[in-house]
This record gives sequence, C-alpha cells and structure tokens, in this order.
Amino acid sequence: PGPCLQRLLDKLAARTVVLPPLRERTEDIRELLTALAPRPAPGSPPLTWTLDALRALEQHPWPGNVTELAHVVHALAEHRRASGPVRRAELPDPVREGPASRPLSPMEHAERATILETLHRHGGNKSRAAAALGIGRATLYRKLREYEG
Repeated sequence: PGPCLQRLLDKLAARTVVLPPLRERTEDIRELLTALAPRPAPGSPPLTWTLDALRALEQHPWPGNVTELAHVVHALAEHRRASGPVRRAELPDPVREGPASRPLSPMEHAERATILETLHRHGGNKSRAAAALGIGRATLYRKLREYEG
C-alpha cells in the first residue's frame, strides 16, 4: 500500500473495538432487524414483526451472533408467503421455542439472590446496580429476564 494508506492502517491497528455478543445486547435486535432486512421489491411492504415474534427474537441466545440473526431475516424475506407482520410461528424452531426451561443451579440461585439484593440496595436503579455488580446494564437486564418466574 501507499504511504497514506499504510499510516491509516497503522493508526487503525492500534485501536481495539470491543463488541459484546448479541445475547448481551438484545436492545439492538429491533434496530438490527431493520438494517439486515433486504430492500423490499417496489410496491411491497418492508418486513415487520409482531410483539410476540420480537420477544422470541430477544430471548434467543444467538450463539451465531449477528450473522445468525441475518440468516433468519434473509430466509424469512426470501421464503415468506404470508403478508403482514412476521409472527412467532414463522420463526425457525430454535428461535420460536425459546431457551429450554430448566431448574436453576445452585450457582444461578446465588447469582439471582445477589442481583436482587443489589437491586434492592440501590432502590431498583438498574444502572447503579449493574455498576455495583461490575456488569453491563444489558447483561443485568438479560439475567433478570433469565431468572423471571
């Protein structure tokens, strides 16, 4: 590369971008759905989602991160025959069925108790509780969802 490009590459190489996994950024899913959806044909409506479908998408652990979400969106856009918002029933089985329900392990019980106690100690303020626990707010929200019920 030329000298200008090499200097740019050197500067960029010194930067580190930390991007948490999608399961820790479920608040990004709705925006990603819009960004990942292919442009509809002229006169066709864009993909939209029912609240139930959105909940299923937000609860899925996304082991393949954004790439997996992109595959789901593209497959639906390509093969979908129904009109109107995408329903939960149209989602792939692993996404539609959600995480398997199982009893909490002793470690998860302890974690849940610590989270709830910290939340109580901070008057229900999730930002302060997350900071006190040393985790991100998105992680706190995800753990609270996991331990619901």
